[in-house]
Amino acid sequence: MAKEGGIYVCDVCGQVIEVKKSGVGTLVCCNQPMRLYEED
Repeated sequence: MAKEGGIYVCDVCGQVIEVKKSGVGTLVCCNQPMRLYEED
């Protein structure tokens, strides 16, 4: 499930999204699951 307020990144094309409302399912871009961006 995508986390509300979470920022997700596509490792293939670099697309970045911010989730405004959480929901069921997995965020997918370029046929790959997107990963949750975590600042270092």
